[in-house]
Amino acid sequence: MGTRPASSGDSGRGSGAYKYVMLGRMIRGLPLLIMLICMAVSSAESVEFITADEWARPRSGESLVRMPALKRTVRDYLGRKGGQNDQRGQHILIRHPRGEEGVLWAEELRGWLVALGIPSADIAVSAQSTRIDAIELAVVGTDN
Repeated sequence: MGTRPASSGDSGRGSGAYKYVMLGRMIRGLPLLIMLICMAVSSAESVEFITADEWARPRSGESLVRMPALKRTVRDYLGRKGGQNDQRGQHILIRHPRGEEGVLWAEELRGWLVALGIPSADIAVSAQSTRIDAIELAVVGTDN
């Protein structure tokens, strides 16, 4: 009642063949899946932070290029702009804390980046920092 007796010709080969067909389809789609994962990882935004304490130290061009967060951001920006992987439309996004002090901080940093050779058109400033004691730096595309 409700169960179907297995016939002599139905020894499970039909379902086994189906499994192999499905496995073959999944294996063919695997390179596409791997490529999509790699693209998502490589396009992920890397955020660096410059804290208020770091910024409070006396500044010069030399001291700025030694700041780890700034160094990594500029290296990432230059790496995306040049060579075979040139990604046009990449820019440095400075996210600062809200308020007048945050705006002044971000604009001073922007001025230093321009003085160090980053085109001003490739620097965007936004009052969207997730922290009140730090500026966030990220290299992003034009869609961000």
